[in-house]
Amino acid sequence: ILPGGRIYEQREYIYKALNDIPGLSAMKPEAAFYIFPKIDAHRFNITDDEQFVLDFLKQEKVLMVHGGGFNLSTPDHFRVVYLPKVEVLAEAMNKLELFLKNYRQN
Repeated sequence: ILPGGRIYEQREYIYKALNDIPGLSAMKPEAAFYIFPKIDAHRFNITDDEQFVLDFLKQEKVLMVHGGGFNLSTPDHFRVVYLPKVEVLAEAMNKLELFLKNYRQN
């Protein structure tokens, strides 16, 4: 990913946006079109990562993939594809930040 390109800018945006949300952390991907952030499962009482992404989808109409879909045994990751334009990513990250402010899994 070369500096200055559209994918580079989207990657830089999503990396910073995710790490700026309290309770999330992510490593910068080097050669992919997705990022795999870690969510503080304890903070949000997440015991089922699939339920977490379904709750977000139902409430905010934004699709993510749970870490269990990639054979992770702990419910503390999800995947975000960063191919959409930065404006679309920004809308999704704003929705995620607002969603997480009050989210506690039952």
